Amino acid sequence: MHKLRAIAEALRADEPALVSSLDFGPFVTQGCGSGPAVIIGDASEISLFNATSGGGLEYRMSLLAHGGDIVVVRQRDHDFEDYLTSQPGMADVTFLEIGRSRQTSIAHLARMTPWVIDRLVRMAIMHGGLTLKAYITTGHIWRLAQQIGEVAQTPIHVCGPSPRLAQRANDKLWFADLVHRVVGPAATPPTFFSYGPAATAALVAQISRTAERLVVKVPDSAGSAGNIGLRRADIEGRSLSDVRGFLLDRLRGCGWADTYPVLVGVWDADVVCSPSAQLWIPDISDGPPVCDGLFEQSVVGVEGRFVGATRSSLPESTQAALADQAVRLAGILQDIGYFGRCSLDAVIQRRGSGPDVIHWIECNGRWGGVSTPLTALRSRWGTVPDGLVITQANLPDVHLTTAEVLGRLEGLLPAPGEPGMMLTAPPRASSGTLFSACAVAGSDDAAQALIAEALARLRGAGPA
Repeated sequence: MHKLRAIAEALRADEPALVSSLDFGPFVTQGCGSGPAVIIGDASEISLFNATSGGGLEYRMSLLAHGGDIVVVRQRDHDFEDYLTSQPGMADVTFLEIGRSRQTSIAHLARMTPWVIDRLVRMAIMHGGLTLKAYITTGHIWRLAQQIGEVAQTPIHVCGPSPRLAQRANDKLWFADLVHRVVGPAATPPTFFSYGPAATAALVAQISRTAERLVVKVPDSAGSAGNIGLRRADIEGRSLSDVRGFLLDRLRGCGWADTYPVLVGVWDADVVCSPSAQLWIPDISDGPPVCDGLFEQSVVGVEGRFVGATRSSLPESTQAALADQAVRLAGILQDIGYFGRCSLDAVIQRRGSGPDVIHWIECNGRWGGVSTPLTALRSRWGTVPDGLVITQANLPDVHLTTAEVLGRLEGLLPAPGEPGMMLTAPPRASSGTLFSACAVAGSDDAAQALIAEALARLRGAGPA
């Protein structure tokens, strides 16, 4: 316990802005207030993302809405809204369309749009305050809260960490350093900071001599964006100059803007699964962090793109170790001012008959593809059945509107509390159909069968 306190004290001393960046005036408070919520599911401020990166995924946060809340989106999907507001408790949710600009975030657009500010100020005055719930609590979210509070002269809560702490928590290099301090240097794959193109090429060449697979990551991006997966064969026989040019081309090709440091590390072999610990980190006065679920993520490609998740089936000893380490890491975050949803991603290596090896990969200091539907199900259904499967499948050769998806899934979209599917976002995508949903049933096998049936129908092998 003394060691953990010392780590938190050192982090606060090294970077006072972790806490001081909470100061947005007398009307803004971190936490959840008693008034209605303004929900913003915008991921565009994450490095390498933009207004179109998530397709319809900005609607996913709307699952958290209750009657009286406002959801702000770039482009409305009335069929999906009709589906959502048919659910108990969501009939009085209001959706606002802010516009389709790709140049800035929804929160910034809201601040620059007088009719939106007027609507939110009137809402705050009517109810004596409100809470901003955002996918990630950037400076634009906090400044929006400040603007509403100053005009309305009412308390505005922000459900999330300070801008500086959100930035740090979502930085893979910062998180790796935290893991090394709390759990130990062996608790991540070999991970290195690199501060320039020549150094990056040299590190990649050095690591490739002993590792078959390695990775270069843009550390402040999310998901698989900015992950450059490499094999030894990609590097062998190349000069350092060639490796440097090859890496720069790959990084710039994903939108990277020549910012350093980047992460260079080993991509673990013998991985049996990629678990995530779903955490709620309350105000420190309300008790310790809670690990309210361990899930095994489905990822595809050398970059590790998320496509779904199920509850963890790892041995109990491994699950206990994951939960213990996750809560310890979350305890440090809480001690330096973190509040809200958070998830920690790991990989599990299995080597012969020895114990499973846990390697922590990244912290998601925000809402996500598992935490959002998990929280929504608990809120609306009271409990989550034993069988829960989350999917985020892109069907590139299927082109369906929301109404067509709902039609094909007729009979699979039940009333709350019954086995079936819940759509978590409309099917908009840059190409094809994004199928973002979760299935609930009495067992994982039954939930998987529902997902398989839904995918078959969307591909044209069922009711239309």
